[in-house]
Amino acid sequence: MAPYSDVTGTDMGNVQVPDPEYGGLRIEKHTGLTADFVEFFGHVGEQGTACAQAARELAQVTVRDVETDPVFTEPARAAILAAGSRACHSVPLTTASGRCVGMVSAHLDHTVSGLMNAQLKALDRLGAETGRWLAWHEHTVVLDALEHLHGLGRTLRGLRMRRS
Repeated sequence: MAPYSDVTGTDMGNVQVPDPEYGGLRIEKHTGLTADFVEFFGHVGEQGTACAQAARELAQVTVRDVETDPVFTEPARAAILAAGSRACHSVPLTTASGRCVGMVSAHLDHTVSGLMNAQLKALDRLGAETGRWLAWHEHTVVLDALEHLHGLGRTLRGLRMRRS
């Protein structure tokens, strides 16, 4: 399946994951965005951005014109505009049970009238597939690694471990 940039036609975007310590979302990966953008949006709360709204509603959010859309706080609006983004689209990454395990946002350098139905459907599929993969990874690979470390700890109880 085509990556998000192929569907949205932009090279600016970011991936966010839930922040277990502070709540909200934190940027995990980005492309085509300024350092100031990444610093400002390194962590976002539950209000004031398109990605926060998409996570809250578990639905895609399209901002057609960053300059006028009421979803943004004024500082967030200024940071997005300064990065050259004039429109954005946020897609929640969801599990089969409907839990948001991440967010992908595409930023465009021009205003948009909206995305076509085919694009929205493709992004829904990508969001669901990616979310399910992340949930699988968390529940298999990560848990298996933790169980392995726990087993080593029980086996080596009382022994000092040396680094190689």
